[in-house]
Amino acid sequence: MSLIPYQDALRTSLFDLYQILIPRERISAPVVIVEIDEGSLQEYGQWPWPRSLLAHLVNRINEMEPASIAIDIIMPEPDRSSMCHGTKYIPNIDAKLIEQACELPSNDELLASALFNSQAILGIAGMDGDNNRKINAPPMLIIGENPHSFMRHFDSALQNILELDSAAGGHAILSADMERGVIRRIPLVASVGDTVLPSLSLEALRIASGSRTFTVKSSASRIEGVGIGDLFIPTQADGSTWVHYSHHDPSRFISAASILNGSANSEVLNRKLVLVGFSGLGLVDFPSTTLGERVPGVEIHAQVLETIFDGTTLIRPYWALWLEGLLMLLLGSFVLYAATRLKAILLVPLLLSIVAIFIAGALTAFSQAHLLIDVASPLFLFIALYGTMQADSLIREEAQIKLLEDDLRVQREEAAKVRGEMEAAKRFQMGIVPDANATFIDEHRLDISASMEPAKMVGGDLYDCFMLDEHRVFLSVGDVCGKGVPASLFMVISKTLCKSIALREETDLKDLGGLVSQANAEISRDNPEMLFVTAFVGVLDLRNGNLIYCNAGHERPLLCAPGCKPIELKGLGGPPVSTVDEWDYQTHRYQLSTEEFLCIYSDGIPEAINKNDELFGHDRLISVLGCADTATNSDEVMDRILEGVYSFVGDAEPYDDLTLMVIRWQALSH
Repeated sequence: MSLIPYQDALRTSLFDLYQILIPRERISAPVVIVEIDEGSLQEYGQWPWPRSLLAHLVNRINEMEPASIAIDIIMPEPDRSSMCHGTKYIPNIDAKLIEQACELPSNDELLASALFNSQAILGIAGMDGDNNRKINAPPMLIIGENPHSFMRHFDSALQNILELDSAAGGHAILSADMERGVIRRIPLVASVGDTVLPSLSLEALRIASGSRTFTVKSSASRIEGVGIGDLFIPTQADGSTWVHYSHHDPSRFISAASILNGSANSEVLNRKLVLVGFSGLGLVDFPSTTLGERVPGVEIHAQVLETIFDGTTLIRPYWALWLEGLLMLLLGSFVLYAATRLKAILLVPLLLSIVAIFIAGALTAFSQAHLLIDVASPLFLFIALYGTMQADSLIREEAQIKLLEDDLRVQREEAAKVRGEMEAAKRFQMGIVPDANATFIDEHRLDISASMEPAKMVGGDLYDCFMLDEHRVFLSVGDVCGKGVPASLFMVISKTLCKSIALREETDLKDLGGLVSQANAEISRDNPEMLFVTAFVGVLDLRNGNLIYCNAGHERPLLCAPGCKPIELKGLGGPPVSTVDEWDYQTHRYQLSTEEFLCIYSDGIPEAINKNDELFGHDRLISVLGCADTATNSDEVMDRILEGVYSFVGDAEPYDDLTLMVIRWQALSH
């Protein structure tokens, strides 16, 4: 099915919208419509009136000296209400009476005389079929090529009776095509057979100007316009004009009854173009205008005359199709090039701007120059092409999404496997970390609490505590450089190796520095990733509270007691384990009192970070411990430290592992 009808419907609907948005303002009032309205029918009887009454109306109008009179009524049959014609239907009428009646002028003769005296214009209606009578038409002056082939053509016409037709001062074509119930265009010239006739409005101007001819200017491809004397009216290629509508205005009309009964002001028709037509209900159909109003057909001719006088005739220029084609090409190129390269944040405002510019330009051309430019077709093509590309893009994206979903599903499955393995690694790591409370539940000489929280699934911190014999406790807290699985594995190896060395019979636990030195040598031997670990290792004698320890680059533990400011445990044994292949680590000693708490922690506590990238720091840790001087056991001390860290960090993501061990020696009396 051809798309042209749909494009024409789209185009004409757009032109209708122009007129709805910007209707024509009525500037001058050159036309008066003498309407045979409901009031006239009530006063002078139903239609058809006797033509003697119509002749009287024409004579009364002519007495008011109008510029011209045009009658929008076709009378194709004789008036049967004439006296002579009426006697045929009266039975037993006297022959002398019939003779006297027939000597009187007929109604058609009276109207013909009125038409002749007023030089009034009669119209004809184009139709299909054979034409058997010559059509009277004013002479046409051709400028350029013969226009006959371009204009609207009718095979024949519905004409007035010959008596009236011969008496009329002018002849015009009344026909106009209705498009989907609306009259949008009126032919200013049309042909019936070989005869070219002007429209009612053009013929009214010719009679008013006193010109004998009307002019048609045409080129080899189109009619360019029509004219009367010096007046030139541009037209479409077929000699038609788009009707530039204003709203229905009752001031255009004057009732025929007021003309006939003499109540009308004699000046109301002076030097006016007078159109005579129907407005009474039931006499004629009321066609629709582009403004959605139903008006008498004669008013459409009046509006055409107004636009000619006001210079607001609508024209769709011959170059409009070229312009619209160029716009289609530009918009199509834009869609193909820019729409695929611009981001949506730029593309959407740009598209809206293009649409706004097109609409604003078309409305400006309509309101200022009375040009009809079709921007609907380019925009429709633009939207259709862009929509097609978006649909294609959507289809491609859906296919890509399907691939991504499949890939995501595979990744999730793999991630689930990894997560399961990490969970197993975490369980393994946490499994080798002893539960301090459970380990020493029967040892009342030691109050101990320990906690480890990895920043990730698994971490690089670790602690250990176990009984070497019935009186001595081995303690260790370590922190591997790095996080995650590598650090965790390295820490497990370090912790296991350190415990293994501590449990060997030949190991001298009074020389913890030597133990760490031995562990350093063994760990450094196979360390391709160059990882290292800080460690605090200690042995606490539960009989006397004597603490032997070695610090290999680890955070110095803090000592706190009720009423005392927290202090650091002195003594550094050397660098972190596995940074130097051979190092002689030092052993230190400290005598714990029963009121002191020894807090061993990893650097994850002082280096905890909040959302403002601030460090928790040693000062806050010491402050928290200072507030814990009322604590009665190691659990309370550890809880207060962790609460202080959590309150400071808030919702920030953990930066490092948190490991903490709190110890208090409790001497028991025997």
